[in-house]
Amino acid sequence: MSTQQRSTGGRTEDDPPTGAALLPVLQVLSLVCLAFVGLQFLFKEPRGGAWAGCVLTTAGVVGVMWMARRRAAAGRARAACSVAVLVLLTGPALLGTLGFIVPALIMAAALLVIDVGVRASLVGDAVMPAASAALLLVLGRGPAEILLFDIPATVLMTLGTALGLALSRYDAALAAQRRAIAERDAALEEVRRRAVLEKELMLARERARAAHELHDGLGHRLTRIGMSLEFAGRVRDSDPAAAWEEVAVAERTSREAVREMRTWVRALSPVRAEDDRGVAGLEDVAASFRGTGVRVRVIDELSPRSLTEAAELLMYRTVQEGLTNALRHCRARSVDIRVSAVDRGALVTVTNDIPVELRPRVPRAPVGGEGGASAGFGLGGLSERAAELGGAVTAGRDDDSFRLALTLPPQEVVAASGRGAS
Repeated sequence: MSTQQRSTGGRTEDDPPTGAALLPVLQVLSLVCLAFVGLQFLFKEPRGGAWAGCVLTTAGVVGVMWMARRRAAAGRARAACSVAVLVLLTGPALLGTLGFIVPALIMAAALLVIDVGVRASLVGDAVMPAASAALLLVLGRGPAEILLFDIPATVLMTLGTALGLALSRYDAALAAQRRAIAERDAALEEVRRRAVLEKELMLARERARAAHELHDGLGHRLTRIGMSLEFAGRVRDSDPAAAWEEVAVAERTSREAVREMRTWVRALSPVRAEDDRGVAGLEDVAASFRGTGVRVRVIDELSPRSLTEAAELLMYRTVQEGLTNALRHCRARSVDIRVSAVDRGALVTVTNDIPVELRPRVPRAPVGGEGGASAGFGLGGLSERAAELGGAVTAGRDDDSFRLALTLPPQEVVAASGRGAS
């Protein structure tokens, strides 16, 4: 069955039928039963033509009244239609036994509850038998015959009241449920909207921070290059040796700038061959840093086992985040990526050195803990993905190094045979 739902008049195709949707069906069935009463008079009674005409006319008028009620807005117009239908049905009910008139009477009592209220329907339940009793007395019927008519009529009318009450309460409960669902959907949409805004804000902050650090490092080198070339241009005639010395400084600084930019690009978007998976892909990442001045070493202690596809993707994201943080916050020159087996699960760590001059500024408390640095968008996203897989992400200082660790549960480790580790 398709999971898609198409809205139709505020409902969806998967919704159960409501009382309002059932009413037309019940009304048509009631009119058919009332028409059968007229046909019975026509074919069974010797002089039943007049009575048949009366009943069939009543059925037609009741049908028109119900159509008018359906088109009218809720309020006095509907209430008037329902009261008029109950009065009209009193006549056919007095022509003989109740029989096929019962569905129409029950429907009339139910509509009184829906359009007017329970009290009005109960009044109708009492007035209709009382009026019929008075009329039967005028016609000379005995008490026993009157009771045999009024008692079943009262019971059936009360049943109609109960039906109307059930339908109205069902519709009210369904309407309340739809309102609650609409409010829930609106709240979820607001949460999603705020999450997107928060994500964009955090990304903007991360980009601004990266841009600031690039400006401080790369911008400073570019400024030095410009100053060296400008000085060389001024003294090239008077002091050629000094000019060439400044050109050499500019050349050396430009190489440093290119190396720094290459390092940032590798950290933000590590290179990995499409066909390489697992630790082989991490080897590609390490190789891409050659020539940048950063030594990246991969230590594989997991083979011959491997990770599931979801865990492998998370491993690459963790390595990318670790490399980015190593360069951004620590200006690391050495990074170790270790993948090992721990307690039938797996542990992925990215450990980088902290330069001596930066060690006093790096908190010893774990990231996100009391006294530690706050977790940025990157670490927060990794923690959420790890939790979905049943794992965890931690980050913090480890003596004179900084360590980012991803712990994965046993079900994310695939044995050499291709089945998960047990």
